Amino acid sequence: MADTQIERRCPVWVKILLGLSLAINLGIAGLVGGIALSGGPLGGKGPGMGYAMPYVLALPQEDRRAVFGVVRGNRDLPGRGVRRAVYGEMVALLKADTFDRAAVTAILERQARGVEQVQSVAQDEWLDRVAAMSDEERRAYAERVEEVVAKGGPRKPRKKD
Repeated sequence: MADTQIERRCPVWVKILLGLSLAINLGIAGLVGGIALSGGPLGGKGPGMGYAMPYVLALPQEDRRAVFGVVRGNRDLPGRGVRRAVYGEMVALLKADTFDRAAVTAILERQARGVEQVQSVAQDEWLDRVAAMSDEERRAYAERVEEVVAKGGPRKPRKKD
């Protein structure tokens, strides 16, 4: 018997499909990379670090926990359930057949007041913590604030060899 050699070739349409898939994947990777390098989808102006967060993140861990604990423990602030309910109200308004601008504005204002309340409670606790620092502690804290602002978040102290 003669040896017959079967030539297996990939159909052209499969090659085209693979090429398109690769192009789409590279495009998505480039888009994600571009967004990340530009500071996120909001150009670094999002809520991630906010104005107050560098001050809190630069605090020693026990003080940071205390500030967050005061906020969590304050019964006058809107809790998670209340916040979820407000989001539910907003979703219902957005799904409605007609857009009720006044009702949506009222919800946004209610949410803004909640943010202001949280900020006020956290700010008072933060001020108490900073006021209790010695001059030396406050200067060291100021350097940590600079570091957090420059690097965008808290960093673990490096071990000096």
